[in-house]
Amino acid sequence: MKIIDCLCNLPTKEAVIDQITGLPPQMSEYLRRIYGPRVAPMLGLTPEELARAKEEMSEEELYRFLEPRVEPLAQTEEQFIAMLDAWGVEVAVLYNMDEETVAGVKGLSNDYFAEVVSRHPERLRCFAGIDPHKGMDAVREVERCVKELGLSGVAMRPFMQGIPADHRKFYPIYAKCVELGVPVWLHQSVSFASLPMFVEHPSHLDQVALDFPELKLIAGHGGWPWTAELVAVAWRHPNVYIDFASMRPRYVGRHNTAWEPLVEYGNTILADRVIFGSTWLFMGMSVPELVEEIRQMPLREGVLEKWLYANAARLLGL
Repeated sequence: MKIIDCLCNLPTKEAVIDQITGLPPQMSEYLRRIYGPRVAPMLGLTPEELARAKEEMSEEELYRFLEPRVEPLAQTEEQFIAMLDAWGVEVAVLYNMDEETVAGVKGLSNDYFAEVVSRHPERLRCFAGIDPHKGMDAVREVERCVKELGLSGVAMRPFMQGIPADHRKFYPIYAKCVELGVPVWLHQSVSFASLPMFVEHPSHLDQVALDFPELKLIAGHGGWPWTAELVAVAWRHPNVYIDFASMRPRYVGRHNTAWEPLVEYGNTILADRVIFGSTWLFMGMSVPELVEEIRQMPLREGVLEKWLYANAARLLGL
């Protein structure tokens, strides 16, 4: 079965280290509670040691601290492509974030990811990181990333930006994405940062979809704990897609977890609007392992193929 992974980690040394050095300090708790328990042991660290290194070291010190620990685990681009082949992933969509204004850290540039994609154009795509607080510079960066660098969309996290998806600072970016015909991925779910998470309630996405009916929107991470509300938004607006990346499928498919609306409606009226994203590196699981858990859901015939491939192919224009 063919797979398009719409939210895939890049395991090169620079990208893996950047996931920690470029992580906003407001998200250091992820290294204790979410990513850390899965990733820290591979680095020979405890989650607490990894979180404290992030909190106490400068970016340069942290890079030097992590580099010898990451090097044995990192992959070359060729090894990454071979792994995608083994996993049955036809296209992997990488992603970047630019939260410099709020976070105070810069991270890898969109150019870095564009260079990787340019060497594997048949296999890789990437959503550019865009900082809405940068005003017209952000709008110009969207155009540069799509027209000059060949990137395929935009990725942003409203909870990190401290503003809801329908805030006026996002709107010029949305307008440019409509003009260029590329999708916008927005984090829409629980977060564990030291910032309010309720800016990501689906009611804000509803307003965006009303104002930009031509904009292809991806609600990242499935909207939990507001899954029913997000399902309603997607039902109302045919331009809204949903992924549940970073969530164990075995729990998404379990009763009494508040995920039931996504499985029920994603099996019927929204069968054409659910897409697959793995974030495999921080899940500590391979794509086949994640897919096998999705197979255990009570999906109708043909729905799995839509979730794993056809919906994303249509969304990305493949």
